[in-house]
Amino acid sequence: MALVWLLTAIIVVPLNHLIPASDWLLIHLILLGALTHSAMVWSEYFAHTLLKTRATPHEERAQDQRIGVLGVGALLVLIGFPADQWLIVLAGALFVAAAMTWHIAHLLTKFRAALPGRFRIVVRYYVTAACLLPIGATFGVVLAFGVNDEWRGRLMITHMVFNLLGWIGLTVIGTLLTFWPTMIRARMDPHAEKYARQTYPLFLLGIAIMSAGALSGIQELSLAGLAVYAVGLVWWGRSLVAPLKQKGLVEFAPTSVGASMLWSAVGLVWVGYLLATSASWPEVTDKLPTVAAVFVVGFSLQLLLGALSYLIPMLVGRGPAMTRAAQGPLNAGAAFRIIVPNVALLVWLLPVPDMVRHAMIALALITFASFIPALIAAIRAALAAKEKSHERG
Repeated sequence: MALVWLLTAIIVVPLNHLIPASDWLLIHLILLGALTHSAMVWSEYFAHTLLKTRATPHEERAQDQRIGVLGVGALLVLIGFPADQWLIVLAGALFVAAAMTWHIAHLLTKFRAALPGRFRIVVRYYVTAACLLPIGATFGVVLAFGVNDEWRGRLMITHMVFNLLGWIGLTVIGTLLTFWPTMIRARMDPHAEKYARQTYPLFLLGIAIMSAGALSGIQELSLAGLAVYAVGLVWWGRSLVAPLKQKGLVEFAPTSVGASMLWSAVGLVWVGYLLATSASWPEVTDKLPTVAAVFVVGFSLQLLLGALSYLIPMLVGRGPAMTRAAQGPLNAGAAFRIIVPNVALLVWLLPVPDMVRHAMIALALITFASFIPALIAAIRAALAAKEKSHERG
């Protein structure tokens, strides 16, 4: 399903002049469509793994149903906002909230039933993240109703805080605690779990202060909340360093995820700069679309493709030989597939002519789209490896 959302986003880009609110649509196809779907799947999968529980057939069917409800909600939002139909947006938000509430209940049930063990803090991250998405969606619905310029800026920041820093941010932070060293194929930092426990309240405090500042119209308070969140991010980020020192970045998956983390830092610093220097909330609003490109292209797309490049070979492979065969095509041309979109985004952010900017964003998206044929080749390679193993057997 994440790939369907990504393909739809790629189709929207050349048709942007024909589609109402195309920039908004592209952002939400990635964040509400592809990344939210993936975040729900990741939190379900890693929660079971870390709690040492297995999903029953009934729970697997229920997960598919939750994903379906989430998908319907996202689709309604993506149809309703460009069409200026706020009732459809509201219905979509209610579907999203229902899916998240169901997801939270499932995670809490598994958490309470599991035996005490390490990394239970990760499940707390997942539950908290899922609680924040319906709140962020509520502010999104209010924005769809139409508000004045002053409140538009304040609500956009609040919407971003709960959805991006809360739902997506906390899910990614919890997941990378164990997934990052796994991708690099290195030992985990022995203090990683401690860092996650220490920073959990900092992230929540930062989100609370930043949203309170936006709702009260005090930019300095929002900036303070962002600073608290950033301190937590830096402290937690120490757990990523030790695995990196052991093995470095030699495959596409961790390199792409690493690049996404760098762009997320750029985006957060940029938001902080806007809050510190803008004379009013409408001025913040006017400059947010450029920052959104950093979070969508630099952070979200690279995070998704990196994670999928690691997880898909494990899913299609039925044994080490098939997994290695699937990894080959997904690692092919890794340097090119990392360098080109990141350089293109960097050039896009510079004061260059519009023609150059359009060419750069097209180049980045075409490079990202090369993941699709690589995925097809990976599946074919895994199937070929399976046939060879049967012939030898």
